[in-house]
Amino acid sequence: MLLGFLLGWLASWLFGRAKLAPAAPRSAVDFAKARAAGFAVTSEENLEIIEGIGPQIARLLRAAGINTFAKLAVAPVSTLQDILTQAGPRFKLADPGTWPEQSRLAADNRWAELAALQDKLDAGVRRDV
Repeated sequence: MLLGFLLGWLASWLFGRAKLAPAAPRSAVDFAKARAAGFAVTSEENLEIIEGIGPQIARLLRAAGINTFAKLAVAPVSTLQDILTQAGPRFKLADPGTWPEQSRLAADNRWAELAALQDKLDAGVRRDV
């Protein structure tokens, strides 16, 4: 009886100490699908794959708390424009009109659709073809 108790306690103690490390959170980005569509995405924070967003604008957006495709997808265009306006005249030419749409496609792993949309854009702006 005592032996059973000790073995039970020892097993409980060992299993309690041998807890598995929590799994790393999986990225929402399907990297294989993105690569197949021609995108070199490294994370869901890789805002530079959105046509019209370069490294400097991506830094502005991240500083404003818009740091993932999902957050950019729901950001009002007026908010994006305000961020650009507050950053100064050098960002005056940037047009954020399609950024949420492009980001929604990226967030939803609809990479082929994003590539097709970007084929119709010039610096992130729709051009009549």
